Amino acid sequence: PLKDSWSEEAAAKFGVKYVRLDSPHGLIGAKQAGAEAATGDIIVFFDCHVKPAEDYWVPYVKAVDENYKRVVIPTITSLNVDTWEEFNRPSSSGGGMSKCYLTFDAEFKWTNDNTPYVPIMSGGLLAISRKWFFEIGGYDSSMKGWGGENIDQSLRIWTCGGEIVSAP
Repeated sequence: PLKDSWSEEAAAKFGVKYVRLDSPHGLIGAKQAGAEAATGDIIVFFDCHVKPAEDYWVPYVKAVDENYKRVVIPTITSLNVDTWEEFNRPSSSGGGMSKCYLTFDAEFKWTNDNTPYVPIMSGGLLAISRKWFFEIGGYDSSMKGWGGENIDQSLRIWTCGGEIVSAP
């Protein structure tokens, strides 16, 4: 567990809380429990294979501050899992992966264009205002494992009047 390598005291200096559930709730139940325990204005979800860029939070906070119904997702880059070295980080003008779309045959595809808007999130990597997360119902409690939450959340965000954008 992370607690073994980063004590609660050290984590508390940065406002980090450990949330441990008494029984298995699945990935989505665990993320929902984390969101419910969060006290800040913005909730950020990253999977364990994500290495945020330095000062990643600056454009996230700015974007959400401009519109609390705006969800921000990171640009996905390549990461060497053995060394944690990142490569192929795109320039600020674009590149990397973050924008997905879904075709009528339910095929999930990547796209890149000159807008910041993202049709479908690639996964559970996002920053969202706490207020908006709970207004749209949080995560679907019937989802137990990985896969599908990105589509569910994307559809809720767009159909309820929100927007999804990509940040470096």
